[in-house]
Amino acid sequence: MIADFLARQNDALARLRGRSWPFKWLYAPSGNAFEFALRNTIASLVALGIAFWMELGEPQWAAMTVWITAQGSRGESLSKGRWRLVGTLLGMIGAVALVSAFPQAPWLFIPALALWAGICTGLATLLQNFRAYAFVLAAYTCAIIATGALSAPDHVFEIAMARGTYIFLGVVCEMVAGLVFSASLAVKARRTMRGWLTEGIGAASLVISDVLDGAAPPEKAIRAVFSRTLKLNEQLEFTVVEVGRSDHAIACAYATIGILSKIVSRGLGMQARLSTTLVVSEKARSALHEVAGFIKEIAQRLDNADSVVALRQDLAALQLRYDALYRQADTTPEGGGSFAPDDRIILHGLRLILEEYETLLIYFQARPVEAIAPSRFRLRRVMHFHAAFHNAMRSATAICLAGLVWEVTAWPQGASFISFIAVVVGRFATTDNTVLVSNRFFYGACLAALASILPVFFLIPTGSGFEALIVAIAPLMFIGGLAARNPATATAAGAYNTFLPALIGLDNYSRMDELAWFNSTIALLLGLGAGVLVFRCILPFNIHQVCILLRRRALHGLQRICAPGRRMPAENRWIGLITQGMERVIRYAGASLTPFMELNLHGLLSVMTLGRNLLFLRRFALRPGLPAGLSAILASFFKGLGPHLLRSPTEEEAAFAARLETAIATLRDKAGAADVAEHPAYSEALGSLMVVQHEWVSNQSWLDDRHFRHALQQARLQQG
Repeated sequence: MIADFLARQNDALARLRGRSWPFKWLYAPSGNAFEFALRNTIASLVALGIAFWMELGEPQWAAMTVWITAQGSRGESLSKGRWRLVGTLLGMIGAVALVSAFPQAPWLFIPALALWAGICTGLATLLQNFRAYAFVLAAYTCAIIATGALSAPDHVFEIAMARGTYIFLGVVCEMVAGLVFSASLAVKARRTMRGWLTEGIGAASLVISDVLDGAAPPEKAIRAVFSRTLKLNEQLEFTVVEVGRSDHAIACAYATIGILSKIVSRGLGMQARLSTTLVVSEKARSALHEVAGFIKEIAQRLDNADSVVALRQDLAALQLRYDALYRQADTTPEGGGSFAPDDRIILHGLRLILEEYETLLIYFQARPVEAIAPSRFRLRRVMHFHAAFHNAMRSATAICLAGLVWEVTAWPQGASFISFIAVVVGRFATTDNTVLVSNRFFYGACLAALASILPVFFLIPTGSGFEALIVAIAPLMFIGGLAARNPATATAAGAYNTFLPALIGLDNYSRMDELAWFNSTIALLLGLGAGVLVFRCILPFNIHQVCILLRRRALHGLQRICAPGRRMPAENRWIGLITQGMERVIRYAGASLTPFMELNLHGLLSVMTLGRNLLFLRRFALRPGLPAGLSAILASFFKGLGPHLLRSPTEEEAAFAARLETAIATLRDKAGAADVAEHPAYSEALGSLMVVQHEWVSNQSWLDDRHFRHALQQARLQQG
């Protein structure tokens, strides 16, 4: 009875711990969140104290920089701090140049500032991580310095240098605090990196094992693996900062992630083979189950170096067995013995998957003595020039409109209004769901305005000295730090932490009175609110248009793969292109995927496998020593494919489907009459063509223009 009572109590406590309580991040923060908030509160106060001691004009910028630079990992913080300095320097140069060129010509200065902001945000869209942030920062730093110097253009250089000093001071304080709180950085970074890779391999292996067992894995799990690989590929950039760019393990980790994407795509190809192959023997099915069990346990055997060595040995032994089984199936007469006619296709697919795992483990182990080339497998990102143009036009138009408002109204806070709009359109130009993110950022600024009332009106006037200031603002900063580590409040906390020091109005010789607080707060909220309206009204983000562009780009890539006269894209670039597209749709949709988004995600996933197999066939046709009959069939299949000005897309699709049918039928006939030594080549080509046919037929709702336009129309009607 007592044991049952204790068991019930333990279950109740477990449910309480697992429950998502409101504001749990505030009264029961994790250790990591507490350390982050404490570290950056101390760093910002130290930066503020040094700025006061140096008698700088606007010391709040030093504290703001600490919170802007602070990130979850040391690699992210160091990378952001470094690129923040670069972006600040570019912004300083741009501001000095613009003010010097147009000191008394506002309607030349405003368009020039808009052009600068447009170019910077456009370039930021083409880049990733904090390299993009550097150009975003160059856009709005230039706006802040230039608009602040309009009343005294002769002092623009001094103003720019002061801003650079604040930024440098804040970055240095954040870096020093991070180093004090961090120990054995490189060792922890390597351990974390191995953990990420192991988790990714485990998730991918579960998908592959389900495919081999005949249980089709949910597309959500497959998409999650691809999304994880792209995020890991980006996260490794920060690990490079912590470990070192020349580290051999980092290069191999990039390759491991790329190979992981290839393995999942290979699994989808095997799923297509199993869906189209009709005659498979029990021996082949037993092989599928055995390999599925082996792959499912791979992630559990990656704990240490010795287990990885043993795993590679077991994998090599398994490959030898199935190579022998494959040769045995080739030498057996068609349909004779214990083998079925289509066993060769299945066994060849198994061999391909095992070969991918062999390569994966080589790069995961990352032994310097092995001759490897990591750059061959690294995922490559593709630039979105259409989105870059939209962001550039949006930023330029927003600043021109803000300048018009300032000119018409003669508002004394008009310069600050322009700079705040530049902050919003620059900071969120590179995000997908700009409306949602900018809304949360605006709410965070509103919370900062409310929080600043307590120190400005009640606490700071009652005390004197820096110690009293610490007591007044440190708790508010600490709360903001805790909110920054909670995913649900992170975006709003970013605005809160950034603008709280500015709204308090920190200065060496005076304090902010009620009128100054009201004017600065109104300018801030109106500027940020106008930035939110800009994202809603000027070239707003449209997920349907994004899906159209992603489909168009994927189909253009397919045409390039099929056209014999065109240079073939690299396989890692093809996988990177499709993975980026899927991640973008998933990131925008979050947990609410509409049927139209599901259609596009399924289409992208299918076209990735289709394109990989077409790439294989193009390269396979160039392989020396290929049977003449097989070479002729593949050459005939690809001849005349690709975009054609005189044929409609419908005719192209019908011609491609007919070519597939003809090529597969001809290959089956030729394979039956070929020599035994030529069977493997025919099996490889036939297996890939069957995968292409399966993906082509099952994905017509996305590939066919009429079906896609109908689905798009239905989605727009539902949205409206």
